[in-house]
Amino acid sequence: MKWLARLISYVLLCISLLFSVQSQANLAKKNLTIGILAFEPKHLIKANWQPIIEHVNQYLTHVSLQVEPYYYDELYSAVARREVDFVLTNSAYYIELAHSQGLSSPLASLITSYKNTPLRGFGGVIFTQAERTNIQGLSDLKGKRIATPKLGSVGGYMMQAYEMLQAGVELDSYKVIETGLPHEKTVWAVLQGEAEAGFVRTGVLESMLERGLIQADAIRIINQQELTDFPLALSTRLYPEWPLAAMAHVNTAHAGQVVGVFLTLDHNTSILREANVYGFSVPADYEPIRELMRTLKAKPYNIEAAITWRDIWRTHREESILAMTAILVILALSLLLVAYTRRLSKTLEQLKDNEEDLRISAVAFDTLEAIFITDLNERIIRVNNAFKQLTGYDDKEVLGQTPRILSSGMHDADFYRQIWREIKTFGGWTGELWNKRKSGERFPVQQAITAVKDVRGQTTHYLSTFSDITVRKLSEEQIHQLAFYDPLTGLANRRLLEDHIVQAFSSSARNKSYCALLFIDLDHFKHLNDTMGHKQGDELLKVVAQRLKESVRDGDTVARQGGDEFIILLEDLGEFKHDAAISAQTISEKILTAISQPYLLTDTQYILTASIGINLFIDHHETVEELMKRSDLAMYQAKAEGRDAIRFFDPSMQEAAARRSEIEADLRQAIELEQFELYYQPKVNRDGSLNGYEALLRWHHPVKGMIPPLEFIPVAEETGLIVPIGQWVFMQACHTIKQWQQDSSKQQLILAINISARQFRQKSFVAEFIKGYMEFGFPAHLLELELTESLLMDDVSATVGKMKELNQAGFLFALDDFGTGFSSLSYLKNLPLNCLKIDQSFVHDMLEDPEDAAIVETIITLAKTLKLKVIAEGVETQEQAIALRELGCDLMQGYYFGKPAPLPLA
Repeated sequence: MKWLARLISYVLLCISLLFSVQSQANLAKKNLTIGILAFEPKHLIKANWQPIIEHVNQYLTHVSLQVEPYYYDELYSAVARREVDFVLTNSAYYIELAHSQGLSSPLASLITSYKNTPLRGFGGVIFTQAERTNIQGLSDLKGKRIATPKLGSVGGYMMQAYEMLQAGVELDSYKVIETGLPHEKTVWAVLQGEAEAGFVRTGVLESMLERGLIQADAIRIINQQELTDFPLALSTRLYPEWPLAAMAHVNTAHAGQVVGVFLTLDHNTSILREANVYGFSVPADYEPIRELMRTLKAKPYNIEAAITWRDIWRTHREESILAMTAILVILALSLLLVAYTRRLSKTLEQLKDNEEDLRISAVAFDTLEAIFITDLNERIIRVNNAFKQLTGYDDKEVLGQTPRILSSGMHDADFYRQIWREIKTFGGWTGELWNKRKSGERFPVQQAITAVKDVRGQTTHYLSTFSDITVRKLSEEQIHQLAFYDPLTGLANRRLLEDHIVQAFSSSARNKSYCALLFIDLDHFKHLNDTMGHKQGDELLKVVAQRLKESVRDGDTVARQGGDEFIILLEDLGEFKHDAAISAQTISEKILTAISQPYLLTDTQYILTASIGINLFIDHHETVEELMKRSDLAMYQAKAEGRDAIRFFDPSMQEAAARRSEIEADLRQAIELEQFELYYQPKVNRDGSLNGYEALLRWHHPVKGMIPPLEFIPVAEETGLIVPIGQWVFMQACHTIKQWQQDSSKQQLILAINISARQFRQKSFVAEFIKGYMEFGFPAHLLELELTESLLMDDVSATVGKMKELNQAGFLFALDDFGTGFSSLSYLKNLPLNCLKIDQSFVHDMLEDPEDAAIVETIITLAKTLKLKVIAEGVETQEQAIALRELGCDLMQGYYFGKPAPLPLA
């Protein structure tokens, strides 16, 4: 035992040394402060965040964090005095601080939580008292008093003001009352009648409801948005949550370590759940917030640049030169006329002025740009030659008409309303739109419309100029084509592919659906280039590109990496990894088949193969570079194993794909060699007498032995092999019933077989079924067809039609696994059913689980109401059998009465 004592002493010594080293390391840690914006009382903010910061400090090796909440002005002062090292604040205040104090770009974005649901964005809520009937929509808020916590609050004012502005409700058309923080003050101001409506951040109303501060029927939401994945009341679009940023003086390595720990926070911890925090993500896109602030002219976008003489000269250089020339000419003429009488001098001077004005106007009106002038009623009163040349209209055809004669029909009414809103607000509008020539041809223009005013500032006319920008548009399209598409094949290039992958990251995270990246390399393509030349190689690449596009779905992206390498992005492959792998494998097999078809090059057929590497992904777990690298590695693995092959980067997916392909190949051979066999499980009446059997398919592989149905039936369904297998089962069942007719003790036994959905959907199913039955001549009611609920719900009318046709021929139908699907009673009562089968999952626990017992009893009652028989499958004990008999169950099936056997027993 001495050795045990020594071992314990040694372990205790190591632990003490470890704690000593750790404490020394902790003493050397640099203290950093995170300043958090407080929109609630500071002590609440600190109580929420202090446990999180203490949790984070456990994983930091070189720094130690502390949290300090600040109100708006306090946070500004703390940042200005460099009293904090990191800032966590709302997105609008971050942008203001970044402009004035030089904060870093966002390092991470906060993800909040509401009832265990992650919220990557937040928005604003517009509400009023429920009893107010005079406020239904945004337009009803004109002239009303609206309460808000603070004009600078992005969720408590800016989002709502921007949403109303987009709906045509101007900022000065309603009165804003600031209540101050927290947001609850705004809610009370509305409920107490101090304001007729209010703006608050999302989540405020729910928090007050949960704490019992307000009643749900006291509040009504205005302009409510219904978003599937967003559980909170919402009146605006969603914007990214709070960013975490660093001060400029923070060491880069320290900032990286802090952000790394924040990004790896586990949302399942109680610390985060109690603070309603889900965690942090990579920085979101805050450009929508900047656009909102620019529109509202909020800090730092509320300062307009001063206009200098240099700006005027740069902007109006030609007009200034013309004006200066006119002045010089006038001065020169005035000097020459001094010798004449003052009266004649004044007369001549006036004549010269008028003549010069007319000349300048004529020159200006006869420019290369099309010009038309309208009166206040928008009737065209004059056009220039360029207008007639560009549009094809003569003066007589357009004078007295409105500019709508040029309307292309490519813009809606809202587009034109926005144009006139700017003209009336700012005195003019400029932009791009589409016009239509007299011939009906549409063409793009750069157009400007200006309101012409008199000396009193009243609008008298409207002047519009426009020029054809078709050539410029074509150039832009060509530049876009060169920037994002491969010039040889017309496929997406790597730059566009990477953009689509980034979008796929977001969509897959939102939809919880897997995507796949396929890296395709042509086998021995260099040999083709060397022997037949690069021109022939290019032609072959074009054909390959076309075949790839035809092999995938419309929403998938096909790109050319360069040379003979192609990359395909597959999206929406399903939420389960195994199913996604099978879909990717199926599409890849289709691609290999398409590529391997012969190519006709210079009157010679050329055969080509390819190697494909696949990497599945979901959410943002990988970067674009990592994703492409892994797909590339999988492709090289396919080449290393003999080319003309498909390999997954994930070994488990590769194993599953290989297993599926192996089963498919073995199934095809099993059909040819008839390796299948039917096992029969008895079904008994309530009194215990034999009613019949259910025929169950079994596969005895000569090498691998018995293969479970759950392993090969799904593959048979996917590949369509279930159709010939189902036909074999039907024929074997008919042979069995025919043999029973020769034995008086078995002549009334009923045999049930399962009919797959794919088999039943065959157009010729009914005709071939009846034709095959006619060869045997036994009573049709002795063969019972078991269908699943999912089959009944797919194309109901066609399914019911086939069932009725077979029922008229005498065949019986049973609905299998009843209770596990979503059968509709509205059509269930009209189906030609004979029996409902209670799924064994309910029978298994009916004696222990009251809910399962209630479901079993309900199904039996329903069957009796519809005058149908009911059979319980999976009966394994005498107690289950007795309980089912007492409930009135007609038939039972399970191991208690007999296991499936190769031959039916008498």
